[in-house]
Amino acid sequence: MISNYKDLIFWQRAHEVSVLVIKLCRKLPKERIADILCSQIIRSSVSVGANIAEGFGRYKGKEYVRFLQISLGSANETDYWLLLLRDTYPQFRKELDEITEKNLETIKMLSTALKTLRQKKDLSLNSLNLNS
Repeated sequence: MISNYKDLIFWQRAHEVSVLVIKLCRKLPKERIADILCSQIIRSSVSVGANIAEGFGRYKGKEYVRFLQISLGSANETDYWLLLLRDTYPQFRKELDEITEKNLETIKMLSTALKTLRQKKDLSLNSLNLNS
């Protein structure tokens, strides 16, 4: 039974992505563009896990779905920043590819969770309509 957001596999993967992003940013050259890109990617990647955690605290209905949707948007934004970093700093391609793969897994899991939650909502609405 899942009793805490830390038990959610998609939160665990999102957290792993954030940690890897932070570690990578520490290795990038000390230049303005790297600072700007790191600021953006850290903000977007950390937002994924933070919104999952916040949404879990509001586990009822639409609120939870809304926070997962925000997380999915941030995960997709993170994907863009990873692509930009890969194209800007090809010497870090291997690390960036690994982070991208884990981030894409997060995106897939969040998409599946949202689809499942929407189907459950549709099923409960259909049962309400049958009882009317």
